[in-house]
Amino acid sequence: MKELTIFVTGGSGYLGSHLIAHLQHEGGYRIGYSFLTNDVPPGTFGDAHGCRVDLATGEGLDSAFEALGPVDVVVNTAAISQPALCEKDYARARAANVPEKLLDALERQRRASGVEALLVHISTDQVYEGSRAHWSEADPTAPVNAYGRSKLEAEEIIRARWPRAVVLRASLIYGPQPPFPVGRPLFVQFVEDSLRQGKPTKFFADEFRCPVFVFDICRVVAHLARLPPGAPAHNTYNLGGPDRMSRVDMAVAVARHFGYDLGAIVSIPSAEAGDRGYQSPPDISMVMDRLRQDLPSITLTSFAQGLALIFPNPPKQ
Repeated sequence: MKELTIFVTGGSGYLGSHLIAHLQHEGGYRIGYSFLTNDVPPGTFGDAHGCRVDLATGEGLDSAFEALGPVDVVVNTAAISQPALCEKDYARARAANVPEKLLDALERQRRASGVEALLVHISTDQVYEGSRAHWSEADPTAPVNAYGRSKLEAEEIIRARWPRAVVLRASLIYGPQPPFPVGRPLFVQFVEDSLRQGKPTKFFADEFRCPVFVFDICRVVAHLARLPPGAPAHNTYNLGGPDRMSRVDMAVAVARHFGYDLGAIVSIPSAEAGDRGYQSPPDISMVMDRLRQDLPSITLTSFAQGLALIFPNPPKQ
């Protein structure tokens, strides 16, 4: 199997750090990664080459590409993904989330070496407007918040500038703790901690997504990396889990996995939260038929299965 050189942006984030560890475990890759705000502890990723890169300005990109040599695959996981921050400063969010400087670097590499890298770009289910359930890739996109708008603009620019690209519209990502702390709370772990302590905790009952297990994304990326040029058949895929769930549904699933009291789960409508600083789409659950058809070897993990992998053999209360 040919060794591929792969560059992961956002290597200090939740998905990026899990992806690097997954690729290292799988083997057959020469790995580089970028980080910016969170330093990666020395030795975390062995011989993977880390570079400080600012994707908004492009600073550090040329050094990263030069250090790795011709790059076969770039996986763009870096983003400002907090909707409230995107609303407060859209210019900053756009600069980080629309990878124009990364596309410039890919074009420079193609001119210099003739290597046209595959770009796998992590987008979001928030490109859909959310007025109904079960969105497909063929449906119109109409994001209701700044985060979704920035990610949709990224998709459009990538399609216009880089034909050898695959966009993955990921839903809410969950999974085990990452290789090192990423500086933000993880939803499933937060739920487990709250329920274990019996704290009454509010969860929205009327916003629906298809939470996706982090290792499913890693497996999809690794599969795409090995496909020949011209494959897969499409350039945009929904990537969520098989379950349409609200935050209440997820909390109930965690409680049942551990045998915790359901009484601590307080179900509320999202309107009761007041002004969150951004508009949230009510139902951006997705259908994954295209992914299943084009990548039949990929099995999507149910939320219950994911919990069993994160918390094996939980002590029952």
